[in-house]
Amino acid sequence: MPKPKKRLSKSAKAAQKLLSDSKMLASAKAAVNGGQEFKSSVVTPRANTTAIKPRPEKKKG
Repeated sequence: MPKPKKRLSKSAKAAQKLLSDSKMLASAKAAVNGGQEFKSSVVTPRANTTAIKPRPEKKKG
């Protein structure tokens, strides 16, 4: 007599759903990226022209 299949745990179900969603998303992106010939090759300039600086170290305490 074959063993009955075990039920998936909540985390396993969530992982399975996440995997199927990511596969659907990947296939949708592939369909969108198929129209690259309509995309302009001109790079748009950035909105802010100031240099990107790290946040200053603040004294604590």
